[in-house]
Amino acid sequence: MNNNKQFTYNVSDYDQFSYDYSLYWQKRRYEDLAEKTLLDNVFEEKKGNWFLDVGGSYGRLTNSYYSKYQHPVILDYSAKTLRQNWEIIKSKYPNVELIAANAYKMPFKEDVFDGALMVRVLHHIEHPLEYFTELKRILGDNAEYVQEFANKVHIKAVVRALLKRNFKFFSQEPFAQPSITMSEGSNNVEGIFYNFHPKHINKLLAQNGFTVKKKIGCSFLRSPFLKKLFNDNTLLFLEKTMRATLSWTNISPSIFFETKLKKENETKMQYEKFEDTLCCPQCKGELEIVADSATCKKCNSVFKKESNVWDFRVQ
Repeated sequence: MNNNKQFTYNVSDYDQFSYDYSLYWQKRRYEDLAEKTLLDNVFEEKKGNWFLDVGGSYGRLTNSYYSKYQHPVILDYSAKTLRQNWEIIKSKYPNVELIAANAYKMPFKEDVFDGALMVRVLHHIEHPLEYFTELKRILGDNAEYVQEFANKVHIKAVVRALLKRNFKFFSQEPFAQPSITMSEGSNNVEGIFYNFHPKHINKLLAQNGFTVKKKIGCSFLRSPFLKKLFNDNTLLFLEKTMRATLSWTNISPSIFFETKLKKENETKMQYEKFEDTLCCPQCKGELEIVADSATCKKCNSVFKKESNVWDFRVQ
């Protein structure tokens, strides 16, 4: 990240709520299956050494990439969620490392990861350009990155805007969702929730050297009425058909970008141990790690590992 540029941002801190994010998905089996089958196809031909799931929470999508990368890492701002699910995740995926950190200030050295993923998180990112800049720093040359985002111009939103003659809606500016719609584990309280125009995200990615190789629509049938009318298997069959034929459009509420990063510096270090990939998230200085404590040699910041999870969260 460009540390010379200062900006103000807020973070969606889900640790302030007492909730189990996995319960959110029990009533959304269609959306869950739609995303998992999509990612199974995306990762079918991918492979590498280090992989980062940004905002991976309790490991809902880990199965899609786990066998493709030797060292998968789940990063999430919610230390509580990671600690509560550590034993379950490690029993299923023993090679996964879990770390609590801020996506704007990730505690990794440059050029570590061969691949990365972010699903159902970008809507909580106020400054996606700054996030993509930080992501570029920790990814290596030719790294493959999968970005999902809430689509501003999906078909229902477009129809709604046209009926209201709200033509300003069609700009590429992000749309801030009203807090009343924020039911994703946040008890409908005010928070960060943005829908993005696909062209806007494409542009921000390009500014950091990411090329969008493929656009894939998802959750085409995200409708209470349709979910009552059809069972999950029928919905998933229709979903796959629409995904194959209509992903070139912007009608779906969720969009995935498959991207590839090109960096001028093609040098890439090889790391065998997770601790060797870490640096101070604040100043990017070297760490002195002793047992469950890490001290930055440059700024003297101290970070702790508690209940098997490192906490590198900084503001």
